[in-house]
Amino acid sequence: MRVRRLLGLALATLAFAGMSVAGSVVAEAAAPQVSWADCEYGGGSPVKHSSGYWYCQGGSYDGQRIYGSTGY
Repeated sequence: MRVRRLLGLALATLAFAGMSVAGSVVAEAAAPQVSWADCEYGGGSPVKHSSGYWYCQGGSYDGQRIYGSTGY
């Protein structure tokens, strides 16, 4: 009986560890977005793409989309 409890506990621990690893991978896979001020502070300049979104050109945030930039 004690072995079953330990095995169940070990499996539950591995399951929770797997979920946290999968969650962190999903968080890293999201497209990075910066604010208008962050773009300028990083040495870049906001430019409007033909898609209608603003992107940071140059600096440390080069190529990253500026969040909240739809419809400007």
